[in-house]
Amino acid sequence: MQNLSGARVAKQLFSAEDAIDRTLSETAKLITTMCEARIAHRLPAIAGQRAIGGATEALAALERARRNVLDTHEGLAFLRNEYGFETVGAGALHKPEAVEPTGALEAAA
Repeated sequence: MQNLSGARVAKQLFSAEDAIDRTLSETAKLITTMCEARIAHRLPAIAGQRAIGGATEALAALERARRNVLDTHEGLAFLRNEYGFETVGAGALHKPEAVEPTGALEAAA
């Protein structure tokens, strides 16, 4: 029973993590598309600033939400260890503490 509950929680956790990443990606694409549209229509930089500002605020809020879900992940791992629940593996099982950026990420860092 514990393993079934753990599997259900893990599945939902990974689903939530993926959903936030997809939403972050779509919001970033929205910002890019709005900026490209302004440039394509040769509008002044102030055009659409309120909309772009709102989207960037949403992006920042999504990043905070992502961080909170990752904190939840850590909290669940602590509970698993504290109460001796079986580890439920799904997704990437190797999770390094710190990953050095490489390639395009390295250039951006």
